[in-house]
Amino acid sequence: MAISMVAPVLGQFALLVMMIAERRWMFLCLVIPGLIGCLASAIAAMAAHRRRTVSEASSDTGQPPPDGRDAMRPDAARCATLRPRLESLLGLEPSRPDHLWRRIARNWHEASEAQRIRKQTVLDGMHAVAVGESDKGRTTTLNLPKAGPHALVAGTTGSGKSVLLESWCLSLACRFPPSMLNFVFLDFKGGAAFRVLHRLPHTVGFVSDLNLDHAVRALRAIETELRRRERVVAEHHVAGTDELDDPPPRLVVVIDEFHALRQQLPDYMTQLVALASLGRSLGMHLIACTQNPMGQIGGDMKANIGLNICLRVRDPLQSTELLGVRDAAFISPQHPGLAYLFDGERRMAFRCAMPVSATALTHGCDHARRFLNEIEATPLFSPPLPNMVEWPGLDTVSKRPLDAVSLGLLDLGVRLEALELPLDSGNIAIVGPERRGKTSVLGLIRRQLAARPGLEIVDVTVSGTGYERTTTMGSAPWHEGRRSSATRAEDAPPPPPRSTRIWLVDDADALLDPLYTDALHDEFMRTLADPHTPVVFALSSPRHLRFPDHCTIRVLFPTGDRTSDMMAGIPSQALSSCTDDDWRTPGRAMLLIHGQARLIQCFRLAEE
Repeated sequence: MAISMVAPVLGQFALLVMMIAERRWMFLCLVIPGLIGCLASAIAAMAAHRRRTVSEASSDTGQPPPDGRDAMRPDAARCATLRPRLESLLGLEPSRPDHLWRRIARNWHEASEAQRIRKQTVLDGMHAVAVGESDKGRTTTLNLPKAGPHALVAGTTGSGKSVLLESWCLSLACRFPPSMLNFVFLDFKGGAAFRVLHRLPHTVGFVSDLNLDHAVRALRAIETELRRRERVVAEHHVAGTDELDDPPPRLVVVIDEFHALRQQLPDYMTQLVALASLGRSLGMHLIACTQNPMGQIGGDMKANIGLNICLRVRDPLQSTELLGVRDAAFISPQHPGLAYLFDGERRMAFRCAMPVSATALTHGCDHARRFLNEIEATPLFSPPLPNMVEWPGLDTVSKRPLDAVSLGLLDLGVRLEALELPLDSGNIAIVGPERRGKTSVLGLIRRQLAARPGLEIVDVTVSGTGYERTTTMGSAPWHEGRRSSATRAEDAPPPPPRSTRIWLVDDADALLDPLYTDALHDEFMRTLADPHTPVVFALSSPRHLRFPDHCTIRVLFPTGDRTSDMMAGIPSQALSSCTDDDWRTPGRAMLLIHGQARLIQCFRLAEE
């Protein structure tokens, strides 16, 4: 670099000396301007190189350049001396827990009353919540619906992003009750950022990067909620949820480490783009946090983000991306929580307020909720299916003869609910390879049915020489079974009067084989065709199973082989949504009922 700058100057200087030695004065007049030009260019290039080197060094260390030309602005330097506390800005006394929750309850009551009497201007002002202090000691407030409706927060590790998020969300929670405000927290930094916030009564969902399946459910739930609110607004012929008589609570989706979400789940960014585009009128807001804002937020999202907050960043270009100036790149690492705010109208420095005790504020919100009899926020989504669900016992199952049986948990894609398998909607086939749980499911059904009085249970199992049938009534056997090869249907004693009958058949593959000659085969096939007698049967292979002739409900344990599972009846789309763990987890099956395919996790009996 130095040679390229000095060589032209030396060449011109050598030419100058030569002209003087040869006394060529006219040529000397021509060489002197060239020498001056080369010298000026070299000096300018060296100065530019020095400035570039200093700028890179300051970006790496966060320190201002030695010449102080790009040092922190005076207002930021004054903010660096502040130590604001969130409770003081909110008018709360952390040393008095009774005062804490009472003040929160009063804030909630005022907000609810303003919404009830439709004072929109008052509500709009309430959304301006305290998050810190400016250089003049004034409280810095953020109004997400007005200035946003979405926000982008940037800052390198240790800059104070987590403190800002915590204070902002706590300030909102202390202002509005769960009936008016809900949170969804998506943490892609290991769960530390929202370790306290997710306990707020306003929280309807919390996810960390330790479980990407959970994050996928959260994004699907956000999209589902967005579409639901769109339908509600359209049905009431209003422009937004604020115009509804009973508006849903505002939903604030907070994402820490947005770049990690973008990298790990790129196919699900469309849900967040839709939220950014449509959220304003639907009362849904996004707060996205990232270490590097450059290239992480697409243009379609950036166009709808009106509130930018930049803490300390490593590169001046990152600061310019959010603020339009380089100032945030020169914040010292010694001042975490120092930030710049730009909302399109004002660009200002402020110091984030830190709560004395975030846990105390969370407990205060919960106490206020109980005092005001506020209904706790309904979760927007649930975790994925667990790997094991213990059977709760007979105390929770129905006692009606042909009512549904409790089988486990049903995954609706966003939420989990208890699976009640109907017994009066047709035959049920349980299909799966060995050691996947089909016999256990049949035993689970058998145990529940045995406790129902008035129900006749025909239990068919495989013995050493054929099928054996045992009939029980209620809780006590009334006819001991004999081998089916030696028993004809007309020889069986008549069932008790006014009884309800159900068949439970294990290893029914041979009975469905048209070439099987066992005496029980014909009776089994007649029973399958009888709409008044439900049959629950287990198979190892769907080869001889005909749907819907033999059954209307299927419980299929996937094999992991896509072709085999599709031939068994599992739709391709349902298979695509499954993970490798779904094929390996005992008791994990696919329920096909009413034209839908849903994942289920069957109960595990205690003795298994």
